[in-house]
Parts: sequence; C-alpha cells; structure tokens
Amino acid sequence: MKSLRSRAVAGGAVWATIVALAGTSAVGNYLDRLTLSRFDEFLTARHAQVVVALANSHGEAEAMPRQIGDPVYQRPFSGNYWQVESDDGRILVSRSMADSLLPTMPSASTDVTVQNVAGPASQELRVLAQEVTLDDGAVWLVRVASSTQTIDADQAELRRRLNISFAFVGVLAIAGALLIVWFTLRPLSQLRRDVIDRETYEGELPVDDYPLEVRPLVTEINNLLDRNRDIVDRSRRQTADLAHAIKTPSSVLRNELFELQLGGVSVQSGINALDRLDAQLNRSFARMKASQDGASEKETTSLDICLARLGRAFTALAKNKDRDVILDAPPDLHAKINQIDFEEILGNLLDNALKWSRSAIGLSVSSSDDWVHFSVEDDGDGIAAHAEKRALISGQRLDETKPGTGLGLAIASDLVAAYQGTIDVGRSEAMGGARIVVNLPRAH
Repeated sequence: MKSLRSRAVAGGAVWATIVALAGTSAVGNYLDRLTLSRFDEFLTARHAQVVVALANSHGEAEAMPRQIGDPVYQRPFSGNYWQVESDDGRILVSRSMADSLLPTMPSASTDVTVQNVAGPASQELRVLAQEVTLDDGAVWLVRVASSTQTIDADQAELRRRLNISFAFVGVLAIAGALLIVWFTLRPLSQLRRDVIDRETYEGELPVDDYPLEVRPLVTEINNLLDRNRDIVDRSRRQTADLAHAIKTPSSVLRNELFELQLGGVSVQSGINALDRLDAQLNRSFARMKASQDGASEKETTSLDICLARLGRAFTALAKNKDRDVILDAPPDLHAKINQIDFEEILGNLLDNALKWSRSAIGLSVSSSDDWVHFSVEDDGDGIAAHAEKRALISGQRLDETKPGTGLGLAIASDLVAAYQGTIDVGRSEAMGGARIVVNLPRAH
C-alpha cells in the first residue's frame, strides 16, 4: 500500500473497528454484570421476605403462603418460586411450583449461594439459597428462584442497542478519519498542484503557505527547481554557442567548396557532409526552441491556417514533379504546439513523402477527445518493417539513392516529443507506401 491516503484511511478504519469491538465487549460485560447484580439483589429481597414469613408462621404449611402475599407465587409456573426445607425433612413450596420441587442441592450452607438450575416446565432458574436458624432453634434451608428469561431478554436487548450504538460510533470514527486525512493531506495536494503549475510559469513555491512540517520539503523543491533551471539554461547557452561557433566556419567552407566546384574540382562529398552538418545544427536549434518556448509556454495553434498554407505550398511543389496532394482535414481544430514548430514537423514529413512518392501523397487529419492525429502517406516503396524504428534516429539514411541528410524524421520526432506527443512509422494500407502518424495534444 503505497498511498499515504490509503494507509491513513485503512489505519483509521482498523483502529475504529478495534475500538468499537473492544468498547462493545467491555461495556457489554459491565452491563451484563450490572443487570445480574440487580437481579441477585431482587432475589435477596425476596429471600428475606420468605425468611420473615417462615419465622412468623413457625413453618406451618397453611400459614406460610398467607404470610407471602405476592401474586407471582400464586400462579402455577409463573417463573417465581420459593421452597423451604427443615432439618427434619419437611418441605414447603409456593403454589407456583404446583407439584414440582427445586433440584436437590449437594450441600447446604449458612452463607448465601447463588446458582443457575433447570426448574419446572423446562425453565432456566437462578436460585438463591441459605440455611437459616429460627428463634425456636429450627434449621431451615430457604431457597427463592426466578426465571432467567427476563434477564436474558434484557441483556440481549442491551447488547443489541449497544452494538447499534458502537457501530454508529465506528462509522463516525471512520468518517472522522477520512476528514482528518483529507484535511491533513491538503498541503501535499496543494504542493502537487503548485509544482505542476511551475510547468507553465516561473517562480518559487510559496514556502510560508505550507505547514511547518512541509516547509523543509518545499524549500528543497525550490532549490531543486533552481538547480534544474540553471542546468537547463547553461546547457542551452552552451549548445547555442557551439551551434553558432560551427555555423560560421560551415558557411565559409561551403563558399570555398562552391568556388572549387566552379573550378572543376569534384567536391560533392564535402558539400554533402556540410549539408548534414547544417541539418544537424538546424535540428539543435529546433530542439532548443521547442524546449524553451513551445513546451514551456503551452502555445496553441489553429490548424486551419497552417494546413491551408502547407497545402498550397506542397500542391505547387507536387505539380512540378507530376504528383498529386490529397488533403483531408476537418475545420476548427487546435493543437497545443507552437505554429512554427508545427509547420516544421509537417513540412519535414510532407517533404519526405514528396521525395519518395511515385504519383501522390496524402495528408489526413482526425481528432479524439484529447488528441489530434496527423497521417502523412505516399505511394512509394515505403519503409521496411525492420527499419521503421531506425528511421527516427538522427542521421539514419535508409536509401542513399536520393539526396538528403537523414535528419528530417529525427527533427520531427524531437519536436513532437517536446510537446508530449508521439510519432509512429508504418506502412500505408490505402496508398502502399510509408505512413507517418503524429499525435499531438488537442487544445479545446
């Protein structure tokens, strides 16, 4: 479980469950003992009543029931009983016992004893017994009993209400844990949003806006962002300086080679090498511009104007080579890309398609919820399946029979990647040649 939120919620839920179960058990046991204690006090009071009646009636069978006027002892099997036994074997019982007797005790004691026994009519009884000596010296075993059905029902009802109450408490505890987790993790969520926002504009994270525990982390993130900006800036400057430093000597060499070529010297291989060098420089400039301007500023381009301009330009070029251009693009599409970089990407792809086609090239555009898809196809020989990935690598010329530097697809791939897009190389089912598909984020 890698999520802090999941850990906190799971921990809170487990703890709330443990507390609810422990609380239910502890309080339930306490209430059970309390109700049982109250029940035993009730039996003790009735036992005292029977002892007084026994003393007043001197153990006479007819007088004893009259001394105890409680109606519960008059109804047969009412669940409340008394029974007295003398040391000479006489036994007196309440009318509620009918023809039954309480189970025989293993031994009598002058101390109060309480036990659960099976009574008449299959009733579970709780019996309080004590051996007492009357003023006349007679020794009697006095027992009172009451059915446990009532106390069992009371305890079950208390348990039910207790379970409901603690279940509600557990739900409240889990809800409280969720609320605490949400409130506690808000600074981290805000930190995530602030870090993402730094992709679109410069500036440090506001350290004072975060809790004390998070501020050291925010400070380290600010330091890391500063170091990254410094590294990127220095890399850009060094790349730009190197590119400019090479570009001037390259121009001088090109002029010298042209003069030699005019003088009849064969220098075509040197000119081709300079072409590749200039293409590599252009690629470096394009990558720097994409990473510095387009990807960081999140520019949006209306495709209608760009596609119309590219369509006109390549239609004219195609006519000069007896080729046709098939353009299929719906209106009102926008992509998250700089306009110049977009035209650089499609320009390279259309130029390649025009170079290797036989009679026609095609450009089709479609869209989905979050993407715009561009497909450039031709009716040439296409790219072999084993060479499709290699076609996107810088300087990889798959066919030396036609002029070029082998950097067109590599430049397009770099620019597409700078805008979090993708580029795929394959074969066109409709035209039979190569098919390059570019997917760029859509702007709504």
